[in-house]
Amino acid sequence: CSIVVKSSALLSIWIFVIPVLIGLLFELLVIVPMRVPIDESPVFLLYQDWALGLIFLKIWTRLVMLDQMAPLVDESWRTKFERVREDGFSRLRGLWVLHEIIMPIVTKLLTALCVPYVLARGVFPVLGYPLIVNSAVYRFAWLGCLIFSALFFCGKRFHVWFTNLHNSIRDDRYLIGRRLHNFGEDSLHSSEPGTTTASDDDEHEQALIPRDQEGELGLRFRRHIMRGNQPRMAA
Repeated sequence: CSIVVKSSALLSIWIFVIPVLIGLLFELLVIVPMRVPIDESPVFLLYQDWALGLIFLKIWTRLVMLDQMAPLVDESWRTKFERVREDGFSRLRGLWVLHEIIMPIVTKLLTALCVPYVLARGVFPVLGYPLIVNSAVYRFAWLGCLIFSALFFCGKRFHVWFTNLHNSIRDDRYLIGRRLHNFGEDSLHSSEPGTTTASDDDEHEQALIPRDQEGELGLRFRRHIMRGNQPRMAA
């Protein structure tokens, strides 16, 4: 009985409440600005909104499970849905599902529905504009909030992208500069006195060969002079 009650409560929220909220949001975003004139009040049909919202909810869950909404949805949603699928109805953790899945979706939908309504009905009429302007603002309040949220989301994404690009360029320059610095230190160590290379050894050997030859020629010349001077000394 506890499993049935727990599953029924969660399924009723997932199947009825969330689709109605999604359908209302879609109607306020698209249908009301396009079809309802400014001087008329919109009429909402909840069963149509529920059917439309159920379709959107089904598409969204499929895309999340197929990992096709990575830029828009956090990867943790797929992990949550897979965990619920693995648990099934018999091992369903109701509090965890309510806290991790149901409440975030309901909170975001209620925020998207209530914030534009408060701005259009509570804040903007205080500015003293005519009734037709207030009605026009009410019609396009949700669409304006959506555009503003999309621009904010894109700006945040571009900021993250530019920050990563800047960090990668900085790291590349740092690595190049570090390599050049190490190369300069190696060249200085090789040019210090007391350190010889193979080319220096070859030049030293080539310089020693003529010096040895000059020494042998000088020794022969001294012996020849000494032999020439011996008869004169005897005479």
